[in-house]
Amino acid sequence: MKNSFPNNPKQLFAHVICGVALIFCYASLALGQVNSGSNGSDGAFNPATNTVINMADHPNGIYQYTSVTISNGVTVTFIPNANNTPVTWLVQSNCEIDGTVDVSGQSFVGSPVVCVGGPGGWAGGSGGSNPSPGQGPGGGQAGFNYNNLTTYGGQASFGTVGNQAGINQGANGQALPGNIYGNNFLMPLLGGSGGGGASIGYGGSGGGGAILIAANSQIDVMGGILANGGNGASGYQGGSGGSGGAIRLVSTIISGAGQVSANGGSGMGGGYSAYWGWVYITTSAGSGRIRFDTFQNNFGGQINGVFTQGFQPIIIPVAGQGVQLSIARVAGAAVSSTPTGQLVSPDAIISGQQANPIPIVVNCSNLPLDTLITVTVKPASGASVSAVGYNTTGTMASSTATVSLTMPRGGGIIYATAGTSN
Repeated sequence: MKNSFPNNPKQLFAHVICGVALIFCYASLALGQVNSGSNGSDGAFNPATNTVINMADHPNGIYQYTSVTISNGVTVTFIPNANNTPVTWLVQSNCEIDGTVDVSGQSFVGSPVVCVGGPGGWAGGSGGSNPSPGQGPGGGQAGFNYNNLTTYGGQASFGTVGNQAGINQGANGQALPGNIYGNNFLMPLLGGSGGGGASIGYGGSGGGGAILIAANSQIDVMGGILANGGNGASGYQGGSGGSGGAIRLVSTIISGAGQVSANGGSGMGGGYSAYWGWVYITTSAGSGRIRFDTFQNNFGGQINGVFTQGFQPIIIPVAGQGVQLSIARVAGAAVSSTPTGQLVSPDAIISGQQANPIPIVVNCSNLPLDTLITVTVKPASGASVSAVGYNTTGTMASSTATVSLTMPRGGGIIYATAGTSN
């Protein structure tokens, strides 16, 4: 929601707009049993050899299987559809992965013009004399010039921030990494971002893709599910890495001793030192996110990425069942349910005598209790200010969070987001 404040130091005022960070929907759920919602229209998926799935015939990325069995030694990869959606497998019974399911981003393979992301992920930036930043909300910044020396693109970020090479005396030969984004619930399901292009030569690599597997009975991973970011080229003209993507598993039981990985890709950074001269350093892009939603987690394998677990009975977005966030009150003053979002007609006015911090009440719908709620004030001038709280009062269908925030003077915007913690 947006909130504005007049420049008069005697009063504050707020513009409010809806700032929905997550879109949720519900799948049918019996006590202690997941219902993936699969109608079985894609039948059983049991590839006997390495298989490339062209997602063009599934423009929404949703596959409705009766069962899935990926045998040992079999690798399943994907060609993204035109909408670049994540991969969603809905399974009526069990999903057994003894081989590999891979939605990783593209690594440098001999000077591609652009390294693409996995399905649901973003491409790397282009390199050369006019480099571009990596695509996606966590894309690494483009390379720049330092003391007439060409430099490397920034590493992409997602669940964690990508590394940046630093050299003696502060000379830095690598652009800034991207920003952290997303949330623990992986809703919406987002992939990894691309690395920044290098002014020294090559472009950045692609971000890892995103995959959701929901199975009624059990997901067993003895092989691997991979959503790694692409690796950049090494050496003098090296490129930056793509961030890891997203993997969400939803089932009554999750088991196995394999690997679930959303690592960030490696890349090349560097810098100039008066003592050492130009130095090359290998750095890494940020890790992706992994979520297990299950009643029984028996998985004993390797997990690479920012990991959370719980049980969230939400699988595919359904119209009318999304999360709703609205700023209801600011310092006790009610905010209109139909805010204008215009600085010239503030949605809330607060007395200049009001002491900081100011309580801000956020109404939440279709959001699990104890979700992190972040309220941010972006003044017309100056740095943004944020504070956090949790929706501890109410139910999943309707709850409230009260966040205490130090309000700056003057006009600006207030907005709320949900589930942005790591």
